[in-house]
Amino acid sequence: MARWIELFDRRPVALAASAATLLLPLLFVLAIPDPLEQAPGIDFALYRDVAARWIDGGPFYEPHQLSGPYEVAHGDVLYPPVGLWLFVPFTVLPAVLWWAIPAALTIWAVWRVRPRPAVWPLMALCLAWPTTPLKIWTGNPVIWCMAAMSIAIVYRWAAPFVFLKPSLFPFAFFGFRERAWWIGLAVFVALCVPFGVLWADWVASVVNSRGSGPLYSVLEAPMLLFPLVAWVGGSSAIRRSAS
Repeated sequence: MARWIELFDRRPVALAASAATLLLPLLFVLAIPDPLEQAPGIDFALYRDVAARWIDGGPFYEPHQLSGPYEVAHGDVLYPPVGLWLFVPFTVLPAVLWWAIPAALTIWAVWRVRPRPAVWPLMALCLAWPTTPLKIWTGNPVIWCMAAMSIAIVYRWAAPFVFLKPSLFPFAFFGFRERAWWIGLAVFVALCVPFGVLWADWVASVVNSRGSGPLYSVLEAPMLLFPLVAWVGGSSAIRRSAS
């Protein structure tokens, strides 16, 4: 095992393995008919429009989500109301920032921990996982959870913001033994308070949903593993100093 780690710790080998891994999404596109049948930014547009509707006095959750059991389809919101802190600004901000900000935060954090070459292929695998490019393509809010997880490998207070997507909750506990994590949790809870009874609507929308379940986001886990792999393979001094 040590020999393999030593081999992949060589930059040329790590780069070659990473490049080969990143070819997987291309092969996926070539092998499956119409793999990108979903319009670019379709998820971003959904949450931007739902936020605009809510600002105008309309519902955040569709009436059928609250009235009884329903099959989850595009247009149904399952994110908790605290997500409005993120969605509302993008009713006026340029759409490109929806992708640019989390991308910049993720790149910065990974650069900050300086992962060793041996883990580069594993990081490439997380990016090449078919769900990762798909969620980026559609602008799914999970890209912001990935950014929060990335910041958390440097500053633990960011981890609780992964609770934006409750189905990925285990990642939100990263660093929970540290004081900074609890400060982040307190801020997140404070951001939840203003939405009051809208939380009851969220619970109803989740309980009534069919076809989702607690593990429906499991295929998105590699997106949050990406920064964690970088952290594990990063400088031990940086890992100790992060807080």
